[in-house]
Amino acid sequence: MSILSKIINLIKDTISPKKCYSCKKEWHFLCQQCQKTIWEYFPYCYICKSKSQKYMLHWQCQTNVNFDKIIVKYHYKNNTIKRLIKDSKYYNRHEILYEFWQSLSNLLFENEHFENEKDYIIIASPMYLFRKLIRGYNHSEILAKIISKETQILHNFDIIKKVRHTKQQSKLNKKERENNLKWAFSINKKFLNQIIWKNIIVVDDVISTWTTINEIAKILKNNKAKKVIWLVIASD
Repeated sequence: MSILSKIINLIKDTISPKKCYSCKKEWHFLCQQCQKTIWEYFPYCYICKSKSQKYMLHWQCQTNVNFDKIIVKYHYKNNTIKRLIKDSKYYNRHEILYEFWQSLSNLLFENEHFENEKDYIIIASPMYLFRKLIRGYNHSEILAKIISKETQILHNFDIIKKVRHTKQQSKLNKKERENNLKWAFSINKKFLNQIIWKNIIVVDDVISTWTTINEIAKILKNNKAKKVIWLVIASD
């Protein structure tokens, strides 16, 4: 965060202090003490939900799976986390996302072996353009931009686009999910050279099923991305 941004945030906090969503103490939307009381995910394989080294998928779980790991911080069933995410997502509370970037960045570096940051690029979970125009922003892009700036890992939100509106995946059966995602995403050929043999970090707020993730990872892998890593605040 720049010095100017810190000064602006300090002025805002002085006029109207943030309050912890859990204990109501001032200065943070989620204070450090309350963070310690919220159950966090241990490193696990997202497919079978059992322990795994650094969130990697087990070899026996990799059939028809295109992503390499999903790094998750919190459980979405926690009411405090759910409220924080919903307010940042639907009610224009962008400043809430600053509560998560540090812990997500730390989690990323703890569970991914970085030999050279230039081998990585950060993107955000894409949002359908019309939906983005109605809402006015893509909260995942805002979070990804913060993480990119603080970690010095380059970002590009134009690499992959959502080109068709889709229904909510969690409300569909397996076959409906597959049909729902057909032709929903496309790669921007202008930036193909930026993903060749690169490790792609996709930042998102919450995930409930891995079908969307798998479809996006498939497109990236088909265009020669080396590895696809999802970094999310919470999951069911």
